[in-house]
Amino acid sequence: MCKNMMIIVFFCLYLAINNYYTVDGRITSISQDQEGLDLERQLKLINKPPLKSIQVDGYIVDCIDINKQPAFDNPLLKNHKIQLKPSFEVTSMKSTGLLSIGIEEDFCPEGTIPIRRTTKDDLIRAKQLLDMNADILDKDIPGRHYAGVNLNKDGSHYFGISGILDIYNLPVQNRDQISSAYIYLQNGESVNDKNVIMTGWEADKSKNKGCTNLICPGFVQTDKSIPLGTPVGDTSTYNGEQYEMTVEISHDPKTKNWWVILQNKTLGYYPEILFSNLAFANVGGWTGMTSTPRGIPSPPMGSGHLPDNNLKRSCYIIHMRFQLDTRKDVGPIKNQYAIPSTDSNCYGVAYEGYNDEVQEYAMLFGGPGGNCGE
Repeated sequence: MCKNMMIIVFFCLYLAINNYYTVDGRITSISQDQEGLDLERQLKLINKPPLKSIQVDGYIVDCIDINKQPAFDNPLLKNHKIQLKPSFEVTSMKSTGLLSIGIEEDFCPEGTIPIRRTTKDDLIRAKQLLDMNADILDKDIPGRHYAGVNLNKDGSHYFGISGILDIYNLPVQNRDQISSAYIYLQNGESVNDKNVIMTGWEADKSKNKGCTNLICPGFVQTDKSIPLGTPVGDTSTYNGEQYEMTVEISHDPKTKNWWVILQNKTLGYYPEILFSNLAFANVGGWTGMTSTPRGIPSPPMGSGHLPDNNLKRSCYIIHMRFQLDTRKDVGPIKNQYAIPSTDSNCYGVAYEGYNDEVQEYAMLFGGPGGNCGE
């Protein structure tokens, strides 16, 4: 594993019309009033009194009363009643490889949830991330590149998306570079009506990424075993052992909340009331993404190699599925539901649809990065 590198599990939410942006499941307001708050005051608001604290790999995880989690500092959730489990049945995805996320099954006691303790450095990093990602999923941003498969914009309504993601730890060069892979659902195109939910893994050089953006909370966590922003213990090696993670975003037909599922565990949900424009999604996909500051070569994506039809050498997403209003899992048939897309000559994507019973619908993606152009 590369030194000073971190692979994290992240949830990301973009609510354009409400002026909120989140990384790792925590909404951060970008208002001037909050920018001016003293850091110590912010930390007191964010870090709730724990019932138990655990030291993990150089950082602290606090076990917080589930009813006192930061989500309920959001005035929109003042009288919110926690939904402890989804109304739908979670369909297990069987990983074909291995994954160790380094988290115990019972990380926190019953009735509590694990939250990584926020530091001053985390707050500073959160502001930097806001500046970097204010227009998330915008393909016109200099230094931003994608390679993946997008669902057709044919008027369909999408209510869920899932897949098994291959995980690589790649050598990004500085704190402002990112290399990641994720699934996403979105509704709206303009800056005034865009709502997006994403989840997946991300490699960056910051040790302070974590679950830090708690200033204006909104993600309601129900699982007691996985802190958001969890570093992944083991990652894939080129032409060697592959490590995978299963991810899913799914709309609850009864409560209208959006659930996030990792390794077949329901971690929690984004309440319906947070969204201005996400009763359903009209866009979605599975993608790799890199980001670099202007004038700095782009980092590698995926395994760091272009797709070559070999799952031990190419980063992949398999078991690609989505849900229409029937709420049944559907495979993204190429040219009918799905369109492969690459935004740089530094990266590639290979997608032909259904592969076999083990991989089901599968794509390969990635590349070495470099001077990719704007």
